[in-house]
Amino acid sequence: MSGQPLNYFPSGSMVTIAQLDAGRGAKAKLYSLGLIPGTEVLITSGGSGPCRMKLRGSELVIGQGLASKILVFKTG
Repeated sequence: MSGQPLNYFPSGSMVTIAQLDAGRGAKAKLYSLGLIPGTEVLITSGGSGPCRMKLRGSELVIGQGLASKILVFKTG
């Protein structure tokens, strides 16, 4: 299963993580942040600049580089 990069979607999009297209170090960091396949994410600030999102009751901000490694599909 594949999808579009997380930073492709605009603010207000509800997406589900399909897979992480990253190396071992980046994957470990994303997993530790709770960004694992199957997780639903609400993008609160997309576009250029940091990507702000809500997942599992927490807010998270990551840079464009990491956001581009998270492949998602739209769920809502």
